[in-house]
Amino acid sequence: MDATVLYNVPHEIPWKVYIPLYFYFTGLSAGSFILSTLSTVFGIKRFKPMALPSAIISFVLLLLAPACLILDLHQPTRFWHTLVPEYFNPTSALSYGSWLLTLYPIANLIYIYFIFVKNDTVTKVLGTMTVPLAIFVHAYTGFAFALVRARAWWHSALMPGFFLTSALLSGIALLVIVAMIMNRYMKEKLDPELFKSLRLMMIGILLMDLFWTGCFWLTLLVSNADGYVSIMVALHEKLYLWGEIVAGMLIPLAILLIPKTRYSRPWLVLASLLIIGGVFLMRYSVVFIGFEVPLS
Repeated sequence: MDATVLYNVPHEIPWKVYIPLYFYFTGLSAGSFILSTLSTVFGIKRFKPMALPSAIISFVLLLLAPACLILDLHQPTRFWHTLVPEYFNPTSALSYGSWLLTLYPIANLIYIYFIFVKNDTVTKVLGTMTVPLAIFVHAYTGFAFALVRARAWWHSALMPGFFLTSALLSGIALLVIVAMIMNRYMKEKLDPELFKSLRLMMIGILLMDLFWTGCFWLTLLVSNADGYVSIMVALHEKLYLWGEIVAGMLIPLAILLIPKTRYSRPWLVLASLLIIGGVFLMRYSVVFIGFEVPLS
């Protein structure tokens, strides 16, 4: 029998859109911060004009992310409980995530200050120390899903890697748009090699994300009945198939590879916008498709 006939019935979904928004903002923040360190930590000079804007964007997005979590709580005034040692659960990824969401913005803000005062030595040290926080603050969300054995759509060792690469991808796409705006209004134009590097980075990570997606589908198809049904349900979801996969991955990849469009900056902006939208749909799909298959 068709999986959509079996499972196309309403199920209670305890989470609202705030949860995928939280995942989305943390991913954009982590990706933006890592890109900021390309010049300050790794010494790639063409990215230097983007170091401060990327770090500021990362910090602002990281303020929005916890706000989404707090809004989703039934008792928002109790959010501070996650930071009290007596409530800390060493076996819970969420407990570690609460502390990461506290330490990361503090470190990010100090890092921004030293970029602003142009203390390159301290900036490099802080950037080196904060990059692992940026990675873990988003990768842990993938771990949180992967540990849920009851939901076949979530229970995959691929989740942390998929979350991290898509975070980098969305950060690069956002940086492309910021760079375009800066290039339009700044007297000193940005290095054209910067845009070439960003395009090549997006191509590489898009290919990696498509590889993750293929592996994810394959493991679900051969895992168990719930895994098979999950992928069948997902492929009937228009936002997932046509939004995330086609509009968010395949079309941008084609734009970035086709000779007539790959060197055009308007097309580069379009590809970036599609990627940003596609990564949000990835977060949305991960959360809500997981609830489509009822617990047996």
